[in-house]
Formats: sequence, structure tokens, C-alpha cells
Amino acid sequence: MRYIRFSAVLLLLACGDGGTTPTSPPTPPAPVATSITLSSTSLSFSSLGATQQLSATVKDQNGATMSGASVSWTSSAASVATVSSAGLVTSVADGTATITATSGSASGTAAVTVAIPVPADTIIAVMVGDSAASSITVGSQLVLPIVVDMSEAVDLDIASLQVKVTWSASIVSYVSTTAGTFGSLTLNETDVATGIFIANLFNGTGTSESFRALTLTFSGLAAGATAVEVEVTAAGNELGQSLLDKVTTRGHDITVSN
Repeated sequence: MRYIRFSAVLLLLACGDGGTTPTSPPTPPAPVATSITLSSTSLSFSSLGATQQLSATVKDQNGATMSGASVSWTSSAASVATVSSAGLVTSVADGTATITATSGSASGTAAVTVAIPVPADTIIAVMVGDSAASSITVGSQLVLPIVVDMSEAVDLDIASLQVKVTWSASIVSYVSTTAGTFGSLTLNETDVATGIFIANLFNGTGTSESFRALTLTFSGLAAGATAVEVEVTAAGNELGQSLLDKVTTRGHDITVSN
């Protein structure tokens, strides 16, 4: 019996009580920004001062979104487009720029293009009369304004103008001239008997609005037809720069009957 009890003690000592010591799980690595996705990779602007909002989604090494990640914004060409600390992009001038969002070592970009549409051909239209043709009888009078239409003169103003008006002196005769709303008026009526009239107009501050430079009065002299033509021999802005290359003209046809 002693032998048996001793063996049992040895067996218990060898096996222990069967318990295990628990181990702690490994600590997960801290999230690190590894990628940034922008709400748009390209922005286009057709006007200056316009804005568009960009947003950035930052993800860590496990692909999880880091909602609280700090993001900084920069523009490669602030003279073309600026970006605020919140990702608001503003167009400044024609050109291209790259907007970059950065969080840690991760970054994302968006291409910006600012292209202001080129206006249609800019013109200053100088016209004889409100319409292109009139009919009168011998002995009756016709008043024709010299109209300067600035409606298509984008970003232009005019401060000086010299016009030469011609017609057939055998069909209509010159009666008089009345100043319009533009500014000072200097006339050269020396050759009106032969169908030539010259006027110089000046406005010190210039205008971008349409106006009537002057009005001419003619009288029907004999049955027939004549064109009253206008030629702009000088035109300039308030800085003295020539605008002749921007000027188009339109005459006025007069039919005189008995």
C-alpha cells in the first residue's frame, strides 16, 4: 500500500493541475494614410472667379477610411487657380494648374483648366441711318443719323472718331448737320456741294455704349438713286490707341422720285 500511495504522488507531481497561462493578442499597427482619392481628378472653368469644391477620401494601409485624417491642399499655379484649406478651387486666369491634396506621405491630384471663351469678332459698327434704304421725292427732306453701334465691341470704348460721308450731289443736296450725343463735334463742310462731308468727334472719357454721332439732313434734288456712304478715317480710345481695325461700316441707299 505504501508503494501505491507514493506512485500516486509522483503521478500528480508529473501532470500538474492541467491549467494554462493565457497570452495577450498582438497590438495592431497604428493606421497610416496610404492613399487619397479626390472627388474629381479634373476641373474645367470657363469664367474667372468661379469656384468648384474638391473633397478627399483618405484610406489607411488596410483600406479603411480615415475620416479624421488631416488633409492639406496646394496649387501648382496660384496665378491660374487657387485652392483653400478646405479644397475650394477658384479660377484666376487662363491656363492650367494641378491641385494636390496631401495627408502624411499620401497624395492625390486634380488637373485644372481655365479657358475663357474668345468672344466673337469684336466690331464697332458705324452706320448711316437706322435702316439700309429710304425713298423720298424731289424737294422733300430726309434726316439720316450716323449711328455707332457698340453692342459687339466687347471690352472696348471709343473716345474719338472721324468720319467722311459721301453721296451723289446730283441726286440729293446737303442741308444741315446736328450734333449727336457723343461729345464735341467739328465739321468740315467745304465740299458738301460736291457730295463730301467730314466730321471730327471727341469724347474725353470715352464710351462703351452705342450712340448717335450726328444727324445729316438731305433734300431730294432729282429723280434717281444714290448711296450715302460713310468712311471712318480715324477712331481711338481714351488712351489714344487706334481702333480702326475694329470698325465696320454700312451706308444708306436713297431713291428719289418725282
